[in-house]
Amino acid sequence: MSTNAQRAGWVITVLVTLFLGFDIVTHLLRVEPVMDFNDKIGAPGWFPVVCGVVLGLSLVAYHVPATRAMGTILITAYLGGAVTVNLVFGQPAFNTVFAIATAVLVWAGAWPRDERLRALATA
Repeated sequence: MSTNAQRAGWVITVLVTLFLGFDIVTHLLRVEPVMDFNDKIGAPGWFPVVCGVVLGLSLVAYHVPATRAMGTILITAYLGGAVTVNLVFGQPAFNTVFAIATAVLVWAGAWPRDERLRALATA
């Protein structure tokens, strides 16, 4: 993979990390919009914290070279859950599209930087 592709991967990774990091903090701090949505879907009060921890651990795995592939897959799975919740609870289409776009960017950031992920395409 070219150096330019690897640089682009890092830029995308930084941007995705900033967004997901913000999301983690809002869940861990149980900010009002997070808790309002949590109440709307009828989830228990502890649920946002668990979501924040799961996403946080997945994001750490995404940044560790030895666990990058697993972290990429775990974040994708987490965002798949977000897509499901958005669809089931009739959220605006933007919310669903944004979760899907974020998952694509997670892969776009990791793909040029990790040979194991690229190898999945030829397996």
